[in-house]
Amino acid sequence: MATSDITFDQLKQRLEHEHGSLAKELKNEMLLNTLVPSATSIENAELSDLILMAKSSFIPNLFDLASRMEKVDAAVCSTKLGMYGLCVDCEEEIELVDLQQDPAQPRCRSCQEHSRYHHDA
Repeated sequence: MATSDITFDQLKQRLEHEHGSLAKELKNEMLLNTLVPSATSIENAELSDLILMAKSSFIPNLFDLASRMEKVDAAVCSTKLGMYGLCVDCEEEIELVDLQQDPAQPRCRSCQEHSRYHHDA
């Protein structure tokens, strides 16, 4: 296994772990804030619905959790599609050091600057 394969597997494992942890934390916070009537309704809900409810709740912690969950979920999906590590804007490779810092990083450095300049993100 090449170094890049080992690194990719490590990043993928970090993403999957964070995805599971965030999903659990998001569900717990939604229960604590009584945004849904029961634990059963949370377990049966689609992740996208939970994210939408959390983001529209105007509760800062839930909004932040849901935003991070969206980013991590997109990165996990990109691993399944074979697109992980490619910029969502220009499709160039994202620098490894940036992915190691944040495995859910969706943009290369150039597009990060462009996005920040045009969208305050």
